[in-house]
Amino acid sequence: MPARRERILDETLALMSTRGARGTSMRAVAAATGLNVATLYHYFPSKRDLLQAAIAHRRVADLRPTPFPEGLAGSVEERLGALLDHLFVGMTDDEELWRTLLAEAIHGDDDVLQPLIETADAFELALGAWVRELCPDAPALHDPAVVRAIRNAVIGVLVEHLPQPEGRRAALEARARELGFVFARVTGIEEEQ
Repeated sequence: MPARRERILDETLALMSTRGARGTSMRAVAAATGLNVATLYHYFPSKRDLLQAAIAHRRVADLRPTPFPEGLAGSVEERLGALLDHLFVGMTDDEELWRTLLAEAIHGDDDVLQPLIETADAFELALGAWVRELCPDAPALHDPAVVRAIRNAVIGVLVEHLPQPEGRRAALEARARELGFVFARVTGIEEEQ
């Protein structure tokens, strides 16, 4: 029954993006999936478990082993910029969900806050792996503190641009290039090449 569980999680995420975590009830999820509430409780003992599983499900979908199966060409700055641009595009695809989750986490909703912290940690690990894979010639970028700074910059850009849909694509593309430039320069990578 993995397909049923996945359908429940997908419907939960869809409801969360429009109603928020507080407005996503077990009854609403049951109605959206065509299941009865007892079936949901079979898979998830509580609403909290359901919400946390849904956020973890989204995290798994976003953190694929490699965003570019063939790798990338160009300088370290260009490769890092392309990776960041790819991440920005993916994050804005789920704009309503991220907007809702961030707002609820800021307001202290524990059902959302802890899974978002875990998502940020998992993202940092995935980002480190992606940077090592795409920029093996830039060991300074592999430092955990640098990876964390890149992660924080990505999250900051997401928060900055979610409320601004006008011209967002061009702005995100420019931010990706800017961050690629900054991190390549700050770590002294471009000077080494």
